[in-house]
Amino acid sequence: MDMENTRPGQPKTALLDLLNLPATINVPTAGRIGWGLSRARSYELAAQDAFPCPVVKLGERFFVRSSDLLRSLGIDVELALVTAQDRSVAAARDSE
Repeated sequence: MDMENTRPGQPKTALLDLLNLPATINVPTAGRIGWGLSRARSYELAAQDAFPCPVVKLGERFFVRSSDLLRSLGIDVELALVTAQDRSVAAARDSE
């Protein structure tokens, strides 16, 4: 993923990288991407039902739907996808 540091220990993930996430991701990845949480803290919050977005538990594993992660970060998923598609079309047109 394309990351740029805004301050030490707080990576900033590009919107297009967020839109390219798979449908579900594990809790530590969601915690790191969304809030800069450690693996241990992410699992701790998930186990306490206190993770910042909805968590799905399958057996002993915790997952987060990428769409839930985006919504919890205040990103309108549908609008972001349309915007990304518009930018792709414009970039392709400009390269011709």
